[in-house]
Amino acid sequence: MPMLAKLAYRAATELSPRLAAKAAHLWVYKGMLAVRSYQSRLARKELYPPFMFVALTNTCNLRCHGCWVEKEGDAFHLPAEDLDNIIRSGKRRNAYYYTLLGGEPFMHKGIWDIFTRHKDCFFQAITNGMLFTEKNADRIAEAGNVTPLISIEGREITSDERRGNKEVFSRTLRGLDACLKAGLLTGVATSVCRTNIDELLTQSWLQELIDRGVHYVWYHTYRPVGPKMNPGLALRPDQLVRVRQFVVAMRARMPIAI
Repeated sequence: MPMLAKLAYRAATELSPRLAAKAAHLWVYKGMLAVRSYQSRLARKELYPPFMFVALTNTCNLRCHGCWVEKEGDAFHLPAEDLDNIIRSGKRRNAYYYTLLGGEPFMHKGIWDIFTRHKDCFFQAITNGMLFTEKNADRIAEAGNVTPLISIEGREITSDERRGNKEVFSRTLRGLDACLKAGLLTGVATSVCRTNIDELLTQSWLQELIDRGVHYVWYHTYRPVGPKMNPGLALRPDQLVRVRQFVVAMRARMPIAI
């Protein structure tokens, strides 16, 4: 069976039909419209993106090594009216897809209202997943326009060391499973660095995610940025090549979007 057909079969048999239909309309169809509008604007020399990353807050329940977000000092939460203005401005230009991040975006008190106020948009929330109870996962399912992208930075020991807390891996997996149980289109993100490359850049890890029901994976390479950068985590040139080769090979071999 061709890989696209395998991915479609997984989506049809593992996702909530209602949520799959909403993702197809809001993410895929409207995403194509957004790109076309973007291309038209470029032809007129008008610059406005088809998709947006929006940082909601600098607060977080973890203290990851090398995080780019400044967490010292006063907590910052993007005012709800500013976020509404960003989204309304985007919708006037056919931009209906927003990636929300922090800090931990689910520590922004207005995030739930945004989902319900903008039901014609699709939101990807990059989260550590540790705040996902079954109740919260059901709230996302009820909204129907959100895909959680849960960050996993290593297995048990590596996660605790990298993320500055205890039992991070098991607590994140509980949140991941709550999302999957609710039938959500759920992804896993990994910032590939020297301490986790041998654990998570493997076919066995991808198979474990597939067995759990995860539908897409986002690998990005660690960069030493932020107030407390850690150059020792950065990949060597040969490891950067290894990431690229792995992603290309697994896209053709594993029924999970990468």
